Amino acid sequence: MKFSFSTLCIAALTTMVLAGCASKPAEPEKTLSLIYGTVATEALNGADIPLEVGQQLEVRLQGNRSTGHQWVQTEPMRGMLRDASPRYELPPTPEGAEPRVGVGGTEIFSFVAARPGVQVLVFEYRRSWESSQEASKRVYYRVVVH
Repeated sequence: MKFSFSTLCIAALTTMVLAGCASKPAEPEKTLSLIYGTVATEALNGADIPLEVGQQLEVRLQGNRSTGHQWVQTEPMRGMLRDASPRYELPPTPEGAEPRVGVGGTEIFSFVAARPGVQVLVFEYRRSWESSQEASKRVYYRVVVH
């Protein structure tokens, strides 16, 4: 049986394509790239967050203070990030409606990259009077300032 060069090329390409389809897709990296600042949420738990000196990072975590739970930062700051006072925001009340009691909101922690280094940010969702119990939720981010 005689094969032409083009037949061999087509067979080789088909084999490579089929081998590529059968391989396991790569896991997406939990790394953020940003232009000036970024927002981290619970969905990015465990992510590496690269920052340049002067860039901003905002951590936004959903919670409901009416349950007694609150997000708190548990790791001490090491000087790579300057932090602002945390704040809590409720969703806007529809125009003409009464404010809703017991509705959840967002805990917001803001940071500015101050100097190069690595800082792990850890947040726990807990009730302040239950310090001996395990936190309801825990998230962390590894911030690398360049």
